[in-house]
Amino acid sequence: MQRRITMLHTHRAIVINGGAADVVIVVEDREEIEVVLDYRGRGLKRVPDGAFLFSGPHFDTVEGRHRRGLSRIGTVTVGLPLSVRQMEATSGGAITVSGPSDWVHLDGRKGITIGELTFGSLTSSGPIVVGRAAGKVHLYTHGGNASVRADNPTELVISTGGGDVEVSGQWQENALDVREEGGKVTFRKE
Repeated sequence: MQRRITMLHTHRAIVINGGAADVVIVVEDREEIEVVLDYRGRGLKRVPDGAFLFSGPHFDTVEGRHRRGLSRIGTVTVGLPLSVRQMEATSGGAITVSGPSDWVHLDGRKGITIGELTFGSLTSSGPIVVGRAAGKVHLYTHGGNASVRADNPTELVISTGGGDVEVSGQWQENALDVREEGGKVTFRKE
């Protein structure tokens, strides 16, 4: 079953709490924030929209977990406008982001995949894949692999607890800092 909720973006930072669900974030040309909750069970329809999507004094919040009802949310899909400049997402599942992302902090327990990242910090126990990293980017994985396509970042720090690291693209030597424990490191300058 699905539940769809929308709200105008207030140009505040976005905070997404995915709970145990996987989180899919799509940054695209749109005016509003749209949240689609994929769930199974019953009871979720009785919970007010404001329990899942609401505006606070400093940021807009998407809540992917609930305290009432007898449903389990499996995936939280969030559509965001291109005007979003700051985003924070936490999930016990995996996090996937498509579209341009500027100031980002993601913490996805089962892995993170992001298409474009200008400034940000990604933390996971699973694999981390970055399609394009520019600016200041830090990646921390506690056992998963890290794969990054560098686009002349000012600072690229990658730290793994045993996973393999693969960096391709263009970067200055002094901008790259790789700290790995026991994994294989591969560099491919293009």
